[in-house]
Amino acid sequence: MNLRILAAFALCLAPACGSSDPAELTDQGSKALNSGDYEGAAKSYEKALTVLGSDTSNPEWLRAKLGSVKAHAHTDATKAKSDFLALAAASPSKVTDREYSAVAGALGEAKHFKEAIEVLEAGMKSNPESVALKGLRDDLGKRAESSGDSGALDALKGLGYGGK
Repeated sequence: MNLRILAAFALCLAPACGSSDPAELTDQGSKALNSGDYEGAAKSYEKALTVLGSDTSNPEWLRAKLGSVKAHAHTDATKAKSDFLALAAASPSKVTDREYSAVAGALGEAKHFKEAIEVLEAGMKSNPESVALKGLRDDLGKRAESSGDSGALDALKGLGYGGK
């Protein structure tokens, strides 16, 4: 009888402790990120990365790492940029123009133009023919124009931006 009560109690407490499934944690991070809860998203992604440890071959690891970077694009642009560029340097076969575009786009959306342009520049060096990155360059240029950020515009012109 006591074992049944203890088992029932343990089952009740398990959800309160949170998940330790990296896929579930990453899904929670994605939901938080999509709803604009950037701090909550970063926490979920970081928990997933802690559970995964150094198992970079697990597909959830890359998903959680990129999610963490995109969440930090809104809360700590310098960390987002440095974490992403370190990831790109360590795993060039896993980081494509799509990931560069997503991260630079998130930084630009958060109006962190300096960091967005640094990620974009690295992406364009790695993927010089990428149509997506050229489109992002132009989008960042328009955002920089509307914000009046002349430093960002000058940097983008160095990447081939033809606006103002």
